[in-house]
Amino acid sequence: MTSAGVGFTGPTQTRLVKRLRALSPPWSISRREARWIAERQAKLLLTEAGITAPPVPERIVSELYGVTVYPMAQMPVKGLLGASKPSSRGGDILIDSRLPLAERRVTVMHELKHIIDGGHTTKLRQAGSQTSSEALCTDFALSVLMPAPWLRADWQAGNHNVRALAERYEVPVEAVAHRLHTLGLRQHPKRRLLRSYCQWQPHSKHRHTLNGKSKQTKGDNTHEHK
Repeated sequence: MTSAGVGFTGPTQTRLVKRLRALSPPWSISRREARWIAERQAKLLLTEAGITAPPVPERIVSELYGVTVYPMAQMPVKGLLGASKPSSRGGDILIDSRLPLAERRVTVMHELKHIIDGGHTTKLRQAGSQTSSEALCTDFALSVLMPAPWLRADWQAGNHNVRALAERYEVPVEAVAHRLHTLGLRQHPKRRLLRSYCQWQPHSKHRHTLNGKSKQTKGDNTHEHK
């Protein structure tokens, strides 16, 4: 039996990617507003997938209609963790299959934010360029994997062991520390949080890497690489 993927409601296809994209306004917004929108997008994604407790399964991306995830034994660019190519229907995600589970999960969600943004950087009022865009994608990833209500409930219940929380949510320890700081639950160390999860988006010259052998799941048979 084949189950309907995320983004379907009964017999009617609900283009969830389109709904997620619609939450972002075309005008310039502050970083605080951008984070708020990322939280809303994360909540909608989890609600549609029916996920109510950790750990959030990666299938909410791989089963998302219009989005295809390609685990790669060797990435096109050395040192690259993940990459994405948005399209009108959704997009394609490349992910280094050798990544540890926790890092892979954050990377997949990070790339999903690039897909949702449609390849366009969220318009922030403050000048921030690539760095701000990448940080926002990571903020979205952590919002999906560690929803604020869940993490706050765990923290208020006395679960203050960061490593134990990392195991519970299946994310890197540094990601938990950052998320706790963002939610105002814990002071963050002064060291840098996370490395950049992507710096590159594939174009047609890399099309040979997107083949059936490496494909994990797909929600659409059409692939567009311009």
